[in-house]
Amino acid sequence: MRARTTTTTLAMGIAATMTLAACGGEAGTGGSDGAPGETIKFGFLNGITGDYSAYYDGSIAGAELAIEEINEAGGVLDQEVELVTADNLSTVEGAVQGFSRLVDVDGVVAVGGVESDGGMAVFDAAHEQQVPVFCPLCGTSELDTRGGEYMFRLTGSDTDGGILSAQFARDAGYDSVALLVQNTEGASGPAEVFSEVFTDVVGGTVTGEVRFNPGAASYQSEVDQATGSGGDAIYVGAGSEAGSVLLREWERRGAEGQLFTSPDLVVPEIASLSPSLEDGVIIGAITAYDTTSPAYESYAERFRERTGEEPSAGVGDALQYDQYIALALAIAQAGSTDGAAVAEALPEVLNPEGTVVYSYAEGRAELEAGNEIDYHGASSSVDVNEYGNLQSPVFSEQHIVDGEWQEIRTIELDPELRAAYLDE
Repeated sequence: MRARTTTTTLAMGIAATMTLAACGGEAGTGGSDGAPGETIKFGFLNGITGDYSAYYDGSIAGAELAIEEINEAGGVLDQEVELVTADNLSTVEGAVQGFSRLVDVDGVVAVGGVESDGGMAVFDAAHEQQVPVFCPLCGTSELDTRGGEYMFRLTGSDTDGGILSAQFARDAGYDSVALLVQNTEGASGPAEVFSEVFTDVVGGTVTGEVRFNPGAASYQSEVDQATGSGGDAIYVGAGSEAGSVLLREWERRGAEGQLFTSPDLVVPEIASLSPSLEDGVIIGAITAYDTTSPAYESYAERFRERTGEEPSAGVGDALQYDQYIALALAIAQAGSTDGAAVAEALPEVLNPEGTVVYSYAEGRAELEAGNEIDYHGASSSVDVNEYGNLQSPVFSEQHIVDGEWQEIRTIELDPELRAAYLDE
């Protein structure tokens, strides 16, 4: 069975969107609690175009696999599930507009797929309208202590990503690093953490901080400033579109040396740019998948069949899959699509104490038998803390090898670095 997916376009202006929203009914109450013949709609708010588009193909494949699995197991509350997608244009404005249309016009009961900039843009609206939101690609440090009621994320924090990059620089013996950073939440967050940890905790020096806005045709002057600042290495924080231009400029000028990167660049488009970036020239750290999990093994086989590719932790496809399985199980647990009830049920189906399940069908069967469950996903155990964040994310060091990002090793965050940063 193919996933039921519809697409909402955002060609209309904001004024038209708000007019439609006013006619769309009460927010956060889309779907129903078991009325026959209806569908339960999940929203997918993602950068289909723009700077986050590099994530889209893998993300939508993971999301649609989840919807198919749910429907093949009988749906939720005896209803079929439908995925409604909206392009947030990889912008804050697009995220606000897309969220409004998905909730108020399309009647989705929950929203997934969101990235850092979009997640923070809709944070207040999600809580005001009581709409559960999964932010599987939201590394932003803003969510470290803010989520947990209606916003959940299944990836590691940019706080940890920035600390890990500083840890890489320290362990490599670098005393000075230059920063080349895009002015967006997803890129700036880990860069700022890196800078603070590298200077205040490790004792290194930032020789220069070059900021830029996405969308330029060339970043020659910015690359010249960063490479000419005298640092032992360069930390690059950028989205994939701007990052591609930056790294081509870096290669054209014959630059050499070590590059560290934010998680946003650990995507296939960057890996295939040039052999000059391979074998540890550029290093990234991302949240790793638990490839030993039965959930991962089942998911990976289906993902390969659909895409011809391997699942990629850098793209976050398994995170997109897990969020919709988790939402379906939470609705089944709550016996309702009411946003407040679903949000309350999410930690109940994700955290320990219940029977461990690795699929929607297993989880539904246990719930129908009156048992508590602990869903272990394709990405990881997905246990969440009081703030809706992963309790124990595992990270991997990634290098480009033969035109692909590859996991070199799983890595533990130095607890002393983290403690020193958080105590400041």
